[in-house]
Amino acid sequence: MLPNYERLAKGLAIYRLKNSKNFYARIRVNGAEIKRSLGVADEDEAKFRAWELRSELENRNKQGLAILANKKIYVEDIINNVIKQLDSKKTQLQIYKDYKTVFSNFITPFFKNVEIIDFTTKKIRDYFDCQELSITRKNINKTCFKMIFDFLEEEKIVKKNDIPILPKVKTLKIETRDAFNDSDLSIILEHLPNFHEVEKNGRKPNFKTVEYRKILNEYFIILLETGLRTGEEFINLRFNDIKKKKHSYYKDDLLIENDNYLVKISKGKTKKYSNGRIIALSSKAINAIVNIAKITQQDKNITIDNFLYSNKLILETSFNKIAEFSDIFKQFTDYLKESNLINTHYTLYSCRHTFITKRLMEGVDIYLIAKFVGSSVEMIEKHYDSYKLSQQSHIDSLTNFNRDALELKAILNNISYTDYDDIPPDPTEADLKKFHRDAEEFFKNNQ
Repeated sequence: MLPNYERLAKGLAIYRLKNSKNFYARIRVNGAEIKRSLGVADEDEAKFRAWELRSELENRNKQGLAILANKKIYVEDIINNVIKQLDSKKTQLQIYKDYKTVFSNFITPFFKNVEIIDFTTKKIRDYFDCQELSITRKNINKTCFKMIFDFLEEEKIVKKNDIPILPKVKTLKIETRDAFNDSDLSIILEHLPNFHEVEKNGRKPNFKTVEYRKILNEYFIILLETGLRTGEEFINLRFNDIKKKKHSYYKDDLLIENDNYLVKISKGKTKKYSNGRIIALSSKAINAIVNIAKITQQDKNITIDNFLYSNKLILETSFNKIAEFSDIFKQFTDYLKESNLINTHYTLYSCRHTFITKRLMEGVDIYLIAKFVGSSVEMIEKHYDSYKLSQQSHIDSLTNFNRDALELKAILNNISYTDYDDIPPDPTEADLKKFHRDAEEFFKNNQ
């Protein structure tokens, strides 16, 4: 039995379904027919809400916002509308890009072809169960689902009581401040350049995977040489953001010249720098960037002299995609673990920790390091001071070890002090006198 429609205006009517006490509205906007529950049984109230709903839908249509027609509704449809809402906001926050990345690369592929009726708490739990999420990524995902829920409720697609519940999500427990140890880093640097050739189950990687992995190899070097944060700090950089500046000076009446390559970092956690921060790139970092340009722009004759004229995003592939390089690096480290080459958990962020730790060990001023990596002296002291405990001079101090005596004994015996298995006895007074006589004789004959 067809419902009995009461026409209120052209393209607007209310009706009541059989065995339903509440009224529904049938509205036509921009050629699309929308049927929505009005949630009331009183006829006058239903008419008022119908007019109100039509006004709201017409306003959305004028603003260019999507209106879901009366058809099967998929999770992907809702996500696309949420993304449009983000794009329509006057103030575009940096975090919006992270939301859209999670929507596009993770949530949408998982819920592809899933209807709203099947968008359940169990299904959402299945999604989180197959993810390895840091605290930051977990919070971004939860916010994305909250935006989906809000849209479903505001558009009256799903009743509030029927909105799924976000399950409890476990956070991936990793040592977020781990730097590479020397042996593992050597293994990574040895095997990463050939990772694009690694097969899986006897199948060779396709051309897209090959290109992603080749770029990852160069990206790894860049992160290791700059200490940049993965994500927005680098992902938004273009080749022509890099500026070459000639540096010249005189020494002993000779003109000395060299080229400095500088780049401004204005994205990511650099809000304290109103105009961003400018960093210098090492020759290894520049060579890696040039190599990426050669990989992604094979139709051009890329050289060290012309790479910085390209307006292309540095990490953008030849097929105009930017990979989730953190995931590809995890595939690589998993491969190394399966091959029993390493057993420590690392992420691309380990490059930043390695950069900071090595510079501290080399004696670079902590203030300069903080400025370079976009952090604070306090933050570096808080998270990176542990490197001091591994320095031999500090170990000697803490254990009251007399290294001078050890080295002197080695000199007196004319062997390397590293050959000793045990600490040698302290030199006698006669040993010391003989050493000083030998030293005076040596310097006397070798002025």
